[in-house]
Amino acid sequence: MFRKNSLTRLSAALVCAAALAAGTAFAAPKDVPHNHWAENSVNSVTAKKILTPNAKGDFDGNKPVTRYELAVALDRFVKYIEAGRKPLHPTSRTGKLTLPSNANAEQKVALAHLASANFIPANSPLLKNGDKVATAKDLKDSLSAVVIRLSDRAEAPRKD
Repeated sequence: MFRKNSLTRLSAALVCAAALAAGTAFAAPKDVPHNHWAENSVNSVTAKKILTPNAKGDFDGNKPVTRYELAVALDRFVKYIEAGRKPLHPTSRTGKLTLPSNANAEQKVALAHLASANFIPANSPLLKNGDKVATAKDLKDSLSAVVIRLSDRAEAPRKD
């Protein structure tokens, strides 16, 4: 079973490797100690609003994450990367998309974006049983699909 701190570590590493600093002011989560090994990564992903503290301002780094929560974080990550990229061609999925009825409104929006733009396949576990804790395979498969799709949407090299 993957824990949120494990997902956070991997997500933060990916975000830090792939994205520039947002440069905006934000409130760091209250429960991440100064000089904690993940402090910079947690601050980076929260500043970019890829992962967000709870209503009390805590990051909850040891709390398990569901597939729906993973879908929201992936969608925020995709939108963050897309904001700095120009698509080479239109991307969209044809056909009817069925969203899980037990997902909340934010989760449905995230899942609809990820699926309709082909960031996750129609048979993704994120679209089924999303309230279950994400496994390592769920994380690997979902991140792989997103990375492949993001690389397809990268800017073409300049011809200077």
